[in-house]
Amino acid sequence: MAVLHIVFMILKIIGILLLVLVGILLLGVLAVLFCPVRYQARGYRDKENYGGKAGVSWLFHLIFFTVWYDSGEDRAGYEIRIFGIPVLKLLKVLKQRKRQKKRKKSRKNTLPSRTGTDAGKKREGTAEKETRTETPGDTEPSKIREQEEKCKERPEEKERGRSPESKERKYPVFLRKLREIFQNPGKMIKALKNFWLTAGDICDKIKKIKKFLENEKFKRGMSLILQEGKKLLIHMLPGKIQGRIKFGTDDPCLTGEILGAAGIFYPLYGKNFSIEPCFDQTVLEGTVSLRGRMYGIMVLISAVKIIRSRDVRYIIRHFRQ
Repeated sequence: MAVLHIVFMILKIIGILLLVLVGILLLGVLAVLFCPVRYQARGYRDKENYGGKAGVSWLFHLIFFTVWYDSGEDRAGYEIRIFGIPVLKLLKVLKQRKRQKKRKKSRKNTLPSRTGTDAGKKREGTAEKETRTETPGDTEPSKIREQEEKCKERPEEKERGRSPESKERKYPVFLRKLREIFQNPGKMIKALKNFWLTAGDICDKIKKIKKFLENEKFKRGMSLILQEGKKLLIHMLPGKIQGRIKFGTDDPCLTGEILGAAGIFYPLYGKNFSIEPCFDQTVLEGTVSLRGRMYGIMVLISAVKIIRSRDVRYIIRHFRQ
């Protein structure tokens, strides 16, 4: 009975651990699907300087990534934080500690070996001095004579070593190939046949591509991909835009056209954003800030719709071939 009781206790502990792991996995999946990825950005421009800052966060800012740039201070950088801990700074500290440990170890290893190396250097120095005293100075004129004889022989060897192949290398590769083709009529006929076959293959491939693009399955599949991509883009658009822009060009007509084009997008930026045209000077100043979010469940739904489509799978199979 005691043994069975122990076995049941072990199985109970294993079951609890498995349930905890399954629960953690479910929480992670639910967080990925239903916890939004938020983004925000700010930018400015005045007469002299410009700059901006952008960031992406997930899981209530527990994971955060930011990038910034400022031309006035000539400063740029990025930062990653996980649970509020700056990851890059932590990695730098760890690297510095590793380097310090390596330096300490290298110092300990070099201290005992210095005495032996000093003695070896002294022995090598004495041996070099002995060899220098033994070698006479009469060898220098003989070396100079040998070098002069070699210099005299080099131009003759170069002239003899020139073969007809080296002379032919002076001609371009294209001209050499043409020369070979005209010298051998058989090669010329083979070259024409190969050209004709390659041209025929290219035409066949063009016909196949045209037939594939005109296929109804391809058209339906591409329309589905574009439709789902459009939905995702609309979902990812910033929900809030604030700021003001003052702009102007040398041409008042061009300034008016730009203002008219910006008016088309008025429903997107709404009342919190103002545009001020300037018709008498060239200027571009202002500040902009925006925020938005994206849910993982929306990406998953679009991906499932695309993958389940037979037309999309037909397109994928065609590209794999």
